[in-house]
Amino acid sequence: MKLKRIIITVSNNLVTDNRVTKLSGYLEAKGWEVLILGRQWPGGDIPEGRPGVVRRFHLPFNKGFLFYAFLNIRLFLYLLVNKADKIVAVDLDTLPAACIVGKLKGIPVVFDSHEYFPETPEILNKPFVRWFWLKLEAVFVPMVAEGITVSKGIVEIYREQYGLNFKLIRNVPNRAIKVLEIRDVPECPIIYYQGALNIGRGLKEVIRALLLLPNYRMTIAGSGDKEEELHALVRAMNLEDRVVFTGRLPFERLAAEAAKAHVGLCLLENMGLNYYHSLPNRLFDYPALGLPIIASAFPDMAEIVNQYDTGLLVNGLEPEEIAQSIRHACEDVDLRERWKKSLKTAVEDLNWENECSRLDEIFSL
Repeated sequence: MKLKRIIITVSNNLVTDNRVTKLSGYLEAKGWEVLILGRQWPGGDIPEGRPGVVRRFHLPFNKGFLFYAFLNIRLFLYLLVNKADKIVAVDLDTLPAACIVGKLKGIPVVFDSHEYFPETPEILNKPFVRWFWLKLEAVFVPMVAEGITVSKGIVEIYREQYGLNFKLIRNVPNRAIKVLEIRDVPECPIIYYQGALNIGRGLKEVIRALLLLPNYRMTIAGSGDKEEELHALVRAMNLEDRVVFTGRLPFERLAAEAAKAHVGLCLLENMGLNYYHSLPNRLFDYPALGLPIIASAFPDMAEIVNQYDTGLLVNGLEPEEIAQSIRHACEDVDLRERWKKSLKTAVEDLNWENECSRLDEIFSL
C-alpha cells in the first residue's frame, strides 16, 4: 500500500529548523511520506539522517516583498503539480500558496504558526506592510482545516480574532538521550545565547552588562540581521577577548557549545504581541544542557520558568538588572544546588515525545 504524502512548506533553508525536523520525525513514525519544501539561501548543508525528503528552491530575491511573492509562486506551482494528501504551512509567509492549492485540489491544510507574524518586530513599525500581512491573515487563516501554535498567548489571539481553536504544541526538544549536569562555576563563568541575532533579543544589553561582570565571558551561537551591529559593539567596547561568535550552527552542534557555559539567556524586548507571547526554543533547550535561565518576565515565559523553577526572571533590559541576575544565577551556591533537581524535572516533562501526542487527532491516517 502506497504511503500517504504530506508536504511541509517553510520559508527558511531548514539547516537550523529543529521544530520542522521534530514534526517530520513524528509524521514518519505515524506512517506518512514526508516532503519538506524550503529555500536554498543562505546555503549550508543539512546534516544527514534527518527525517523527510527536502527540496530547497533557488529564488531570485532573498528578502522583502519580492522574496515572499516569488516564494509563494514557487510553492504554488510545485504543490499544484505534485501529489499531497495534506499540506502543513509553516507560518503566515507560506500560507497563501498552501491554501490556494488546498482549495483548488481539495487538500486539507494545517497551519503551523511558529510566531504571530503581523506582530513581529521587523514589520511592527511598517504600517503598510503590517496592514498587508493582516489582510492576508484574514483571508487565509479561516481557510485552514486545523491550526497549531507555540504558546497560550498566540492560541488566544487566533481564538479572539477568528474563533478558531488552535492546538498548543510548544517547541520543546526531543527527550534528551543525555542530560548535562549543572556545572560548577569557575573563576571565569560563561554566559550563553543560542538563536537568531535579530532585533529585540537583549544581546546589546547583555554585552554592555559584561562591563559590570569583569570576570565573565559570553558565547553567542547564531546569526541574523543584527550580527554586524553586535560585532561592532563588541569591538567598540574592547570585549573581543571575552565574547565569542560561533556563527550559524546546525542544532545538532549546539550542545557542545552549551556544555562549556554556566547560564543561558532568553531575553526579549517588549516589541509587540509576538515577542510578548513568545516561548523560544532555548527556554526549553537550556535545562537539558545544564543551564539555568535568565528570562524576560513576559507571561508565557514566566509561567514556564516559575512552574519548573528553571531560572530567574528580569522585568526589563537594563544592563544593571541583567548583570545582577547573571551574577546571582552563577554565584548563589544554594540556588544552583536546587536547580540541579528542578532542571532535570523540567527535562522529564517538557519534551517532544510528551508534547506531540496532541497531534494524533490532526495527523491520523
